[in-house]
Amino acid sequence: MPIKTVSFTGQVSTNGCGTASSDVGPFYCPNDQRVYLDLSFFKQMLQGQLGAKGGPFAESYVVAHEYGHHIENLLGIMGRVRSAQGQNSDSVKLELMADCLAGAWAKHAQETDDAGGQPLITDLTQQDVADALDSASAVGDDRIQKRSGGRVNPETWTHGSAAQRKQAFNHGLENGTIKACNLF
Repeated sequence: MPIKTVSFTGQVSTNGCGTASSDVGPFYCPNDQRVYLDLSFFKQMLQGQLGAKGGPFAESYVVAHEYGHHIENLLGIMGRVRSAQGQNSDSVKLELMADCLAGAWAKHAQETDDAGGQPLITDLTQQDVADALDSASAVGDDRIQKRSGGRVNPETWTHGSAAQRKQAFNHGLENGTIKACNLF
């Protein structure tokens, strides 16, 4: 069954996670099993305001990451999250797994044909991957903390460092399986 996806700008009311503003960016709500895509986030990413190079494949990475959370939910992994902060927390593991699943999707999208018989992704270049990894880095907890003028404090991380996020995506791109991505 296809996952429901809701696009929004400004703010959105969800059926299971309350109201969210664009400050949250794209997110997955496990309570209503929907992906919410903040279109202003993609605009900021494309314009480099988040410190990323952006690009079409970088956008695909973000969407695949959120869909990765849906897979985690369907597998019951979200229900195993106990610790919410810290560089070794379950929350960080969940985010890194979603990054890995995004990489696995990218691997298989090059080998999977659409209804017209063409691969979902054609001509995935090293630059495309570099841009996606740059986007993953831009939303690493360490980079966000530096950008906001604060000091880097791994004890408050919820998504992982820039380096961890790059490594997770690459691991999924190389291995391409849920099993290889499962950090739990």
